[in-house]
Amino acid sequence: MSSDHTTYRHPAPHWDAKLQRIAPHERCGFDSHEALDRWFAGWTGPLAACGFRAWVYEVPDEYVRVGAHGQALFDHARAELIETYELETSE
Repeated sequence: MSSDHTTYRHPAPHWDAKLQRIAPHERCGFDSHEALDRWFAGWTGPLAACGFRAWVYEVPDEYVRVGAHGQALFDHARAELIETYELETSE
């Protein structure tokens, strides 16, 4: 998985031209369920088998920065947990 997520389509925040860094108060996420699915395509089954879950937050727009490929950074102090769910395993 590591080698699949080091390309230009899966940049770390400091390599994403729209994000450029991650601040200490920020957490990584995605701007949609579809963006999460695209980012982890081919890996949600193994992640689910290891117990990984998706956590959905509501965050005011002014506390969210979205990168070039759907990855988002958000201020965790401004985030309200809405739900969690198991990752889909049918890939």
